[in-house]
Amino acid sequence: MKTLTTLLAASVCAVAATAVAAHADTTFTVSPGGAWSGTRAPDSTVGIRDAVSSQTILCSGLTASGSFRSGTGLSASNIGSLTGIAFTGCQVRGLTVTVTVHTSAANPAPLTITGVSPADPTVFSGRAENVSLTLDASNGCHAEVGAQVSAGGGPGFTGFAYSTTEARFSFAAAGKGLFIQSATAQCTGSTYGLKLKQFDRISLGGFGDSIAASSVIISPAQTITSP
Repeated sequence: MKTLTTLLAASVCAVAATAVAAHADTTFTVSPGGAWSGTRAPDSTVGIRDAVSSQTILCSGLTASGSFRSGTGLSASNIGSLTGIAFTGCQVRGLTVTVTVHTSAANPAPLTITGVSPADPTVFSGRAENVSLTLDASNGCHAEVGAQVSAGGGPGFTGFAYSTTEARFSFAAAGKGLFIQSATAQCTGSTYGLKLKQFDRISLGGFGDSIAASSVIISPAQTITSP
């Protein structure tokens, strides 16, 4: 597997760090809407990063599925939902890591647009709510990830970005709503292994704010515009 430095060098199309916030009265047009699915973009690096230890679990595969509402005059809130997220082929320091995201058609993650890139009005950023996951490594490490325990626990949220031009859906947009709620001793007891501990913040993007990171190309492509 390529080094992290090489992977980072391959990233393109950075998501603007200062996205223009979507006002409460901002409306959107989505076409065609409906269900979509996507697989890892050819240029995408996929990873899950612990923002405290800076350790990144690298994954070879990523799939996502969901839907967008269709029509004009749509509000930013609940403009769509995620019904499936799967990180596969994940490893770190010689350990195999199984990532289980608890998102499904029966337990969807609602999508809300929170901003538009000032550099490219075809790139929208937002957050996916009701997201939780578990990380299980081959050394016995088990970590539960969701909202901050100090804030009540339960599912958290992750940031996302969508490029209408590329039909690219990415988990790399800034979103600081996932934390390790609990972790077994194996997650921190080895000098050569995972570096996960309770309260650490987790990013599904893995590599900062590049929209190429942890991204899929979806089909059918969805066109989102805003007045």
